Amino acid sequence: MGRRIGNLGLVNYIDHPTDKSYKVFSFNSDDQASFFEEQLNNSKVGFEKDTETVKDELLYLYAIHQKHFEKAQQANFDVSAKFKGFIIKNAVLRYSLIIFVLAVITLGLIGYVKN
Repeated sequence: MGRRIGNLGLVNYIDHPTDKSYKVFSFNSDDQASFFEEQLNNSKVGFEKDTETVKDELLYLYAIHQKHFEKAQQANFDVSAKFKGFIIKNAVLRYSLIIFVLAVITLGLIGYVKN
């Protein structure tokens, strides 16, 4: 997803710096930006598009009016869903962690039942 630009870095959108009636969404990948733009066009949401370079990283910026924020946020969720990856990239480590957690829960339940 886009570069996290919110107050705590949890979201990829902020209020427009000069016009508070707009939200600015950012994406750091052309694929994500194109998909977001496609979703906005499908929802018939008007937007302004720009690019900016921050720390040698090209950002794709989209300014969207507040009245279309719900649709834009849904498009943003769709981008997240399409381009998300695993938190733990290594499959062996990922499944080992799942098995470990299930084993701890099972042992906890066995201990509870025996008491």
